[in-house]
Amino acid sequence: MWKLALALVTLPLAAAAQTCTLDFTVTITQGVGPFPPGAEVQGHATYTAEGRSFRQEGGATAHMVEGEMVLDGLSHGDVWTLITTSRAQAADLVGLYVARAEGFSFAGVEFDGPMQLTLFGEPGARATNDPPSTQADFDLMNLRRAFTLHSHRSGRDMLSGEVTRLIAQCS
Repeated sequence: MWKLALALVTLPLAAAAQTCTLDFTVTITQGVGPFPPGAEVQGHATYTAEGRSFRQEGGATAHMVEGEMVLDGLSHGDVWTLITTSRAQAADLVGLYVARAEGFSFAGVEFDGPMQLTLFGEPGARATNDPPSTQADFDLMNLRRAFTLHSHRSGRDMLSGEVTRLIAQCS
């Protein structure tokens, strides 16, 4: 019995679930069809981090999340991971990833591949690899902010741009 009690005391506690909503504007740099370079497109993502995280190579941490990302009401997909880094030797990263998107095609090409929102900050800008939880946490990621949507199966094209506005609310 004492072994069970000891095991329960030493188990790591799961972090409380955190839900974040991101509203962002993308200025297209590599356009496709109705999204020419220079066009502004609205994006939205909602995700809940449930405390399941693991270390990856290079000091990154993968936080398993559930949610959805939508671009301009056309392309959407299930968010499955939030990747974070915090280190002194390379840019810090907060990346939100969709493995399979759907809803947007142009000229016979399905843009069904990965969709990602990647935010980079100065090396060491983030104190920890914990998921960002405030607007200020996201504002630290101001070195480069990018959005991409790939045509996974054809591998022939990509819609991408610079994230010029990001509003985050987490609870």
